[in-house]
Order: sequence, then C-alpha cells, then structure tokens
Amino acid sequence: MRTIFIGLACLATVSACGRDRRTDEISAEAKALTVFGQDGRPRMFAGDQDSSGTRLCFESPDTTLPYGAPVTVVHTAFPQFATGGTLGRRSKRPCFPGPPGSVDSVEYVVEAPGDTIGWRGVPIIILGKAPLAQMRGDTVLLAVEPGKVSWRFRTCASAEGIHATAWSGVPLSSPRRWHAYYYLGYDVDPDCQPADTPE
Repeated sequence: MRTIFIGLACLATVSACGRDRRTDEISAEAKALTVFGQDGRPRMFAGDQDSSGTRLCFESPDTTLPYGAPVTVVHTAFPQFATGGTLGRRSKRPCFPGPPGSVDSVEYVVEAPGDTIGWRGVPIIILGKAPLAQMRGDTVLLAVEPGKVSWRFRTCASAEGIHATAWSGVPLSSPRRWHAYYYLGYDVDPDCQPADTPE
C-alpha cells in the first residue's frame, strides 16, 4: 500500500518526486556507448529468450557493460523485425533455463517492448548507439558504420545449433563482419552454407 500512496503523490505533485530514478541511473557512458569495442569488434551477441517469450538475455565475458546502454534487437526469421531497447542488469539466470551448454550462470537482460519479444528464432542483440534499423522488403538493414554499406543479418542451422551472422551487404556474397554460435543441444536439419561458418 505504501508504494501505491507514493505513486499517487508523485502523480499529484511531479516536482516533489523529481525525475525517474531509473533515468538518472543511466550514465553518460551508457548513452554514448558505440557498437564497436576498443578491440574493434562489434558488441553483438546471439540472444536467448526465456520460455515465456517475455524476456531477452545474452551472455558476455565483459562484466562492465553499462546499464542503460542502447540496444538494437534483430529477429532474423523472415519476415525480419528489429526493435530498440536498453541494456538491463546482469543477474543469475534471468532467462532460465539458459542456453544449452552454457558455462556461465550470469546473463545480461535486455529491456525491450513486451510486444516485440517472443518472435521465432535466435535474436541478434547489437549493443551501442546506432541509427534506427531500416526495412528493405522483409529484410532488416542497419547502418552500423556511417557512410558505408548497411549491415544485414542471417541465422542458419547446423546439426545441433544456430549460426548467427552479420554481413556488410547481401549475406553469403558480401564480407561477413560477425559470427556467433548458439548451441541448441538437439538435432536440427542443417541449412547453413560454407560462408556462414568460420573456416
């Protein structure tokens, strides 16, 4: 009940409550985070969705990614779809159960609109400030590198997992810029091409 009264008081007198504390917690570093890390690699991840289809998560060896950083989520099952979000907190198994074969028990949560979560397939999570994704037909294009060819995204199946990739141009016939493997833990019908997988 106490929380309800505080909330009503804030509605009545906004000046007494100040700004949203969650907004205040988002640092300038988070707001300005770029897609590329100091090592020159894109901050991209194969995401995981919890069984309820209401939450997105991903694992990263970097434990210092800043809360509130901008996120773009690309769902690669056709027709493709992209949405914006923000980086949430790291916590123990927020998308329980985690990806099969996972060695880490801690994941980052992605805070995204609820009606854009639960799409089929393995979502690709792009962390950092980027332009809004554009659509060409049923394909997502993202201008990750300003003034250069927009990136496109693809997933395909191997015998027991999903290869997620990003390409600067048309997939399979353009330079592959990023790759991640998501182990499913069960057999699927493979449909990957040689260009999808690392040599």
